[in-house]
Amino acid sequence: MFSKRLLKCWLLGACLAVFAQAAPPKAKEVLEPYKDMEALRSQLSSYALYTDGNGHYLAFSETELTNSPVFWGKAGVFFAQSVFGGGGTLKTKEKDVPRAYLKFHTYFWEPRSTKHHNTLVKKEDGVLYISCGDKRKTALSPVPAEEARAILEKAQFYYRRFMRKPHLLVRDDTGVYYYVDKSTKEDEKDFQFFVGKRLHLKKTKLQNILQDTEGEIFATPNGTLRIVIGKNEIYWVRGKKKQALINVPVEQNLPFVWNDLGMYANQKMDTPCDDI
Repeated sequence: MFSKRLLKCWLLGACLAVFAQAAPPKAKEVLEPYKDMEALRSQLSSYALYTDGNGHYLAFSETELTNSPVFWGKAGVFFAQSVFGGGGTLKTKEKDVPRAYLKFHTYFWEPRSTKHHNTLVKKEDGVLYISCGDKRKTALSPVPAEEARAILEKAQFYYRRFMRKPHLLVRDDTGVYYYVDKSTKEDEKDFQFFVGKRLHLKKTKLQNILQDTEGEIFATPNGTLRIVIGKNEIYWVRGKKKQALINVPVEQNLPFVWNDLGMYANQKMDTPCDDI
């Protein structure tokens, strides 16, 4: 016969053994493959590969700078970058000579940068570098042609994993912010809601979302955010209390949204500024 004390110890030990078991592994992250792989593979022979010397690579076409996708990543896994703007000077304008740029510059989407909200990629005086904001400037070195070809032929190409954009930012007069972001895919009504003071915004469950010609409603367990379009009014409603809020235009406050509110702290965005 077990004593009560021994039985209690045995039961406790059994419980601790259950809790001590390893946590189930996280679900494997699914990457979205780059869609037009056939066209990309046919272009890779014209691609140049540059490296920061720490295992990161920039891949782009030196002959079709503005008309071909650009990728950043590690050997084996590359992510497509959102590229826009820029220009360059050709080495020669002769029609029968393959195009090559003496110097050029372009921009990558990078909301965390405080300058233009983008990453500057620039080649001048024979040197290619990436600039993340005002101070972070990193020179990249060309990878020898045979090594570059081997890396690119074995590589897998994907879209960036972080695909969200700001939708709305408001606050009360005590500094509590209410923030909504959404998927960058226009056909998806995928919203997230965050609330809190600067540096400490936390994600809150959305119970209901309503959007129509009159405005928007985002309902959470702790209250409801109401936007009245015609009257340009925004309220936080909790029970019978209705508190007027101040609109903070997101387009004028992008570095603040991405860097200072806290919900994107340590968020990898699969851009060069993650790594350099």
